[in-house]
Amino acid sequence: MKSPAKYGKILRTLAAPCLLTAMVGIASSCQDSVPTVGGDLAMGEVQIALDTLIWNGTDQTIHRGENSSIVNCPKIEYTTVFNDTIDARSTNNLLGRMSVPEYGDLHCSFVSRFMCTKVLGIPDSIPESQIDSMKLVLSVPRGALTGDSLAPQQLRAYRLTKSLPIDISNKFDPTGYYDPSDPLGSRSYTLSALGMKDSIYNSLSYIYITIPMAKEMALETVKAYRNEATKGIFEWPSSFEKYFHGIYVEPSFGRGCVASIEASTFLLYYHYFETKSVTSDGETKLETSSVADATGVFETSPIVLNSNNVSYKPSEYLKSLAASGESIITTPGGFRVNLRFPAKELLDIYNMSQSRLSVVSGLKFTIPAEDITNDYGITPPPYLLMVKTSKLKEFFENNSLPDNKESFYATYDKKAGAYEFSSMRSYILDLIENGVKDEDMDFTIVPVNLTIEDNSSSSSNYSYYSYYYGTSSSGSATVTKCTPYLLKPTMCRLKMDEATTVFTYSTQQMR
Repeated sequence: MKSPAKYGKILRTLAAPCLLTAMVGIASSCQDSVPTVGGDLAMGEVQIALDTLIWNGTDQTIHRGENSSIVNCPKIEYTTVFNDTIDARSTNNLLGRMSVPEYGDLHCSFVSRFMCTKVLGIPDSIPESQIDSMKLVLSVPRGALTGDSLAPQQLRAYRLTKSLPIDISNKFDPTGYYDPSDPLGSRSYTLSALGMKDSIYNSLSYIYITIPMAKEMALETVKAYRNEATKGIFEWPSSFEKYFHGIYVEPSFGRGCVASIEASTFLLYYHYFETKSVTSDGETKLETSSVADATGVFETSPIVLNSNNVSYKPSEYLKSLAASGESIITTPGGFRVNLRFPAKELLDIYNMSQSRLSVVSGLKFTIPAEDITNDYGITPPPYLLMVKTSKLKEFFENNSLPDNKESFYATYDKKAGAYEFSSMRSYILDLIENGVKDEDMDFTIVPVNLTIEDNSSSSSNYSYYSYYYGTSSSGSATVTKCTPYLLKPTMCRLKMDEATTVFTYSTQQMR
């Protein structure tokens, strides 16, 4: 260990970068490279000292104080648990099947209600005889898939025959909610660029899966919009749901690819006649031609019910890792981690300072993570939520956001290979004031999808085109939505035994 005096001046000016070095969990070298000592500033008879507690999970010690004293501490307790029921409501849908030796078997279908346009985007002058067809279009963001894009797939879409239950989950069984003998349509497809010129594919933001509907559905829709007795059903989502309960879409053939569908839209196609003056050889005459057009009538929306039916069976490999004590994370659903955060031990040491005044600067908790090798490109989830286990159920039921007191989020840093929960100051301040109960230390770690607004520059929302992205600048990012992670299959191993906690505060003492 280097001399504490050597680092006194450095810590006063470079405390934040040094702590960041400690937090990435470089276990064997952190004691040599990270100053654990606060500088002293004499103010008359008052001494101000910055004290840093670094809980190094690798060697089970806390380094603290100006003399770098070592305090023995227990390992962080954790367990891996499997949860086969999740809140599967989402603005995106997973569709397809895949089997990965390291990951397991995944089967995804979905059910969804729809929003409707209040006014039919077809002129009343267009007769019903010029209504051509209807299609359901599934929009897959380019790159939003896991597996083999060349794998042949087939799907079937059905019209729901009754309203979906409100208390829906990923284990919802659509049997009895649709007529399996009467599909709206089916389609074979791949999610590759086969048949497209490179220039066309490179300009696309989405791959579209189109499912033709019967012409009768198009005519039925136009009549309902134009009929005075029925056009009122399109005024509100609640009235429209009684007319059109929604759809159920299932993979009917194929294995090897799961796609993330951002939107589902019903397009109504029609044609009209256009007459133009055409001059040829000095002679002008009128020519009439048929022009094809389309308008959107129904579309999925965040304000209507939309839910994934997900069946996930983990591989024997993941089961064996979990059984041996490894901490495993998977999505959609599956493995999560319960842990006991050492808040009581940290506060016991903090209270030993016997200072006249203590000001807490920050609390950070970093967990190293590593990929689980596979051939399907399944990587760690971009975000983790650490929430008090006693509050987990209501957190998602109430559409809550991380509050930095009972719940925190971390972004995966691909370069460092770690998740850092850095906004825990309010949590520890509350415990200092009110005391520590067991439930205050019991947490569950689950993958989540976040919508983040960067108030200083550009948005940091999750992008399919850049799976790992930088975090927003400190103090400028606002989380506006937090939901269970359902964008794609993910998995990783959390290296809990190497997790690092850094608790920093200043103390004032009389000389």
